[in-house]
Amino acid sequence: MEKQIEVEFIGGVSKDKFAELKSKFEKDATFKKRKERISFMYFRDEIPKDISEIKNEDTDLRLRITNKEPELIVKKGSFTGSHSRKEISINFPIVEMQKYVDFLSALDWNIGVIYAVETLVYEYKGIEFSLVNIEDYGYNFEAEILTTKKDEPKAREEINRILKELELKPFDEEGLNKQCNEINNRRELRFNFTEQNIKEIKEKFSKFF
Repeated sequence: MEKQIEVEFIGGVSKDKFAELKSKFEKDATFKKRKERISFMYFRDEIPKDISEIKNEDTDLRLRITNKEPELIVKKGSFTGSHSRKEISINFPIVEMQKYVDFLSALDWNIGVIYAVETLVYEYKGIEFSLVNIEDYGYNFEAEILTTKKDEPKAREEINRILKELELKPFDEEGLNKQCNEINNRRELRFNFTEQNIKEIKEKFSKFF
């Protein structure tokens, strides 16, 4: 069986556009779920001041908790505003969160940035659309199709067609870097598991646990 890949387009939207899309999807799309998610986005050696410094990094490693269900995620491939990446997910009980933090620390993955978001997920014309409210920052959309390498061009074409219809524009490299840099450089959102344990972070972001 051919491995599936995630074709995903990401872009920023204003608060008004977010509300407009929400209204449209509530009327014309199928609501799938609401997600409260906290993600621990790991960096290998240091958190770059400018994300372009690690543009050749093709391993996206994160621990995340979605609706109080944790998982370890590894995505392979370049991260852009419109990308295709292979994704591996390992679910585990929330009581084992510290064990997985320690496991990654043993492999020298210790530092990163915390993203806390609320997401509304819809199915619209064969595309999974997520409307993302990034806590204390702003709003994004994500448009995704899960497909095979052979059908990747067709998936890209279809997403582009629907984005044009909805008057949405995915991030270009500059726009994506700008958002990542603005969030990554907020020191209050950084973690370092050589100095912290998960209990400290749980106290600060209790609603996600």
